[in-house]
Amino acid sequence: MKTVFVKITLNIVLIFFLSNKLYSNAAQPGVWNAGGTVFTMLYPEDSLSFKKVQMKQEQIFIQLYKGYAVVKGVYVFKNTTNETLQFKMGYPVNGIYAGGENDLNEVTLDSLSHFKIKTKNNWVALINESHPELKNSSNTTQAFSDNWKVWQMEFKPNETQMVEVYFIVNTNNAQIRKGYNIDYKNAFIYLLESGSVWHLPIEKGQFYIQLKDGLQTDDINGLSSGFNFKYNNKHKIYIGEKHNFSPTAKDNLVVTYYKKDESFSLTNVVSRFRNLYETVDDFSLLPKDKIDMKSIVIGNPYKVKTTSGGYLPMLLMLVVMYGPIILGIVILILFIKFF
Repeated sequence: MKTVFVKITLNIVLIFFLSNKLYSNAAQPGVWNAGGTVFTMLYPEDSLSFKKVQMKQEQIFIQLYKGYAVVKGVYVFKNTTNETLQFKMGYPVNGIYAGGENDLNEVTLDSLSHFKIKTKNNWVALINESHPELKNSSNTTQAFSDNWKVWQMEFKPNETQMVEVYFIVNTNNAQIRKGYNIDYKNAFIYLLESGSVWHLPIEKGQFYIQLKDGLQTDDINGLSSGFNFKYNNKHKIYIGEKHNFSPTAKDNLVVTYYKKDESFSLTNVVSRFRNLYETVDDFSLLPKDKIDMKSIVIGNPYKVKTTSGGYLPMLLMLVVMYGPIILGIVILILFIKFF
């Protein structure tokens, strides 16, 4: 009889551990629905060009507004071979990235609006292509759909080219999760680790973040470390750099800021995209070497305010999971004591 009670108790304990494993991902931490992007060369038919083109330099200009961000990227690429290379470059319109601060973190990328691309100082037409097979790839970043911003590139032997891109992203729908605590913030992410498809290392990366729309440093919840960001109060600019790096998850740029605006409309914003692109162009031409930069404390972009309400679901779950165990142990102790 005693053996039967021991077996029952052990089974209860086993059920607990299995339940704990199943529920461990119930509230995955991280940044969700962040406005942001991935820039990559990812198409199967172009695999022979992988690692032959080096991203020698990238300059990313990010202007943060309440609810959205305007981005200009300036890239310098070099064909490191004596071959003529033809391939497609692209940005996924949306997708999901697994990684970041810890193994459970997931970052959801939102849509790109009014995407424009220029090479050799000429605007380039986008190609209407779909690549549904990429949704099932083994890459860390997976597209939600087969909707990509794609254009054709050609490099002559040893040729160096400049590529410029412009786009607007909605940052207003982000959630920062940790356990069952959730903050509704604005968030922007630039996934540098997508640069691993290029011939490495990336020689130089420069990252410029300007606060617009009345935003102040107090509105910045957190900004990725590893860039040695410094700040200029006059122009409200953060400037960071990386040199000779082969990007991994720790190199990704994440900034969380301000708060969710329930009345925000991206449609109203993108209707004046020309003015916004002129503004980011002016920002990119600002003589950064003449700006006095100072060190500034930056917070963790994954930090979430802890509330009592955030603990309630976890407490209820623990009661449900631990209750049978406690009951089983009590029954076993009583049985051993009195029988």
